Amino acid sequence: MTTRQLPDPMTWTALLAYWMDLARAARAFDAAPTGPWQQAMPALITFEALARCLPHIQALPVEERAVALDKAGVLLEARRADVEDAFDMQPDVLAEADASADAAIAAARQSLTWTLFWEGPGPLRMPEVLGVPARATDDGAVAIMAPGTLAVPGTPVAWWQGRDEPMLARGVGGCRAVPLLTPLQVWRAYADDGLMVEDRVRCVDDEAPEGAMPLLVPLLVGGSRLEPIVYPDGWPPRDEATLGGGLPPVRWDTQPV
Repeated sequence: MTTRQLPDPMTWTALLAYWMDLARAARAFDAAPTGPWQQAMPALITFEALARCLPHIQALPVEERAVALDKAGVLLEARRADVEDAFDMQPDVLAEADASADAAIAAARQSLTWTLFWEGPGPLRMPEVLGVPARATDDGAVAIMAPGTLAVPGTPVAWWQGRDEPMLARGVGGCRAVPLLTPLQVWRAYADDGLMVEDRVRCVDDEAPEGAMPLLVPLLVGGSRLEPIVYPDGWPPRDEATLGGGLPPVRWDTQPV
């Protein structure tokens, strides 16, 4: 899978020259050595930089994406405070740049597949997470383990993309949301004696391992809300006896990106 590349260095060279021109012009706008435009100019530059950078967040390594989004939000709020200090009423050009940066942060967040991992140390009996999918919109997609499913450490227990899922983002105790690019499926394999052998993690479009059971249940796909699957009482992924007293491994058949 390829990732989007950051803009050509010449693009940023041109932008830096433009922003330097703006900084010089701010003094003329104020008609004084100091003034509100000079005070607000770092905010305008920050707003524009965020709007141009965030569409390329998928090019960052997995471990840097969430941090980048958090830093972008902190930067936006800090520069908003600078504008409020500089002007009683925000000029249109600053309001438009602020809105573009805010929209870029939201779009960047929704461009990622937020994948919730159980971190352990023991097995997790998946709780019922009420309010999933969120009712605000039918955009995007959501998949989650059915309540009562036993998850082993390192296994994805839910994911959402193209939307916000506040109840999942708030977190299931002991789980961590990681911003990936690809939606996943977890396949549970069993031996002939009924004991769990391993969990296999693959992209949702990959072929299923022979004889394995899918654990992530789609609840929202392509704008359509799906009825949750009702499993029988003896469904193996809920049966602690199938663990055989140990924690079977999780094998990744696809590289998480």
